[in-house]
Amino acid sequence: MTIDPDECRRLMGDAVVGRVSWVSEDGRLQVLPVNYGLVDDRIVFRVAQGTILEELATPRAVAFQVDDLDGQTATGWSVLVQGRTGPWSGEVPVISPWAPGRREVAVAIEPTSWSGRSVSADEGV
Repeated sequence: MTIDPDECRRLMGDAVVGRVSWVSEDGRLQVLPVNYGLVDDRIVFRVAQGTILEELATPRAVAFQVDDLDGQTATGWSVLVQGRTGPWSGEVPVISPWAPGRREVAVAIEPTSWSGRSVSADEGV
């Protein structure tokens, strides 16, 4: 079942980890997890200098996906955001990264579209 864009925003606001995907400067598809927060419908996260994620501080097309799946109940949802990245100079939400290390570069994704699907074993797919 599809999820409307407003519900996609609400679901993403409750999550803390998503996957950002883009075609890197060397032409390879990248898909990496990041801890994030939402600020005025923008997806904001920090990355470390000198890493491949720092490419995202320059404008480029990306996709960002967040899922929540429950194996016990066979239910869940998935939200996909399409957008463009760029540097972020505003306030960054307090995000506790799961991986160690310093992240000095703030990045934001400006969404151009929000889509999502919910799944349930009871509904049939």
